[in-house]
Amino acid sequence: MFDSEELHLFEPGRLKVAPHIAEEIPDAGVFFLSWAIQGLRPEQAREVESAVNGRRCTNGWFPLGSLSNIPLRGLRPGPLTYLARMTAEDPEILRRWATRALPDHGRTGESKRRIDDTSNHLLLTQGHAAAATWVVAVRPQAYLDVGLLGDKLYATWDAYLNSLRPKDMVKAVRRWNR
Repeated sequence: MFDSEELHLFEPGRLKVAPHIAEEIPDAGVFFLSWAIQGLRPEQAREVESAVNGRRCTNGWFPLGSLSNIPLRGLRPGPLTYLARMTAEDPEILRRWATRALPDHGRTGESKRRIDDTSNHLLLTQGHAAAATWVVAVRPQAYLDVGLLGDKLYATWDAYLNSLRPKDMVKAVRRWNR
């Protein structure tokens, strides 16, 4: 049954995020900032906002590739380390959502690999919403639930940030400014 799904593969280039997808997918930078600046002095909050917003791509979304130089491990994490850790599972979450119900064999298996590779590239370069926009365009017959993807991202990010103490960010900003 799923072997007959018609895929509309195309090279994405710069994507305009579909409005209905932008409503369902949270922006990682905005989500992180809403948590991170609580308890910070105004000048510290502006520094963290500047560091996060300075990494946005031209479409306004937060691309995960902008965190590629941020170490996930270390004894003295900075504010962006928490953002990198918060989004560490996102490529796998997107992959599972984007390739749901596609077989791993034959022509569809190759298409599955291409969907995974391209959506991951878009996640790294243009953000979550651009990747989801492309996947929905490529798999129109799959009726992928964008809200489900948004909910999974939100729940994962929320669980990670809830594992931290508010003073962890304050200490990270203080160390960052030394």
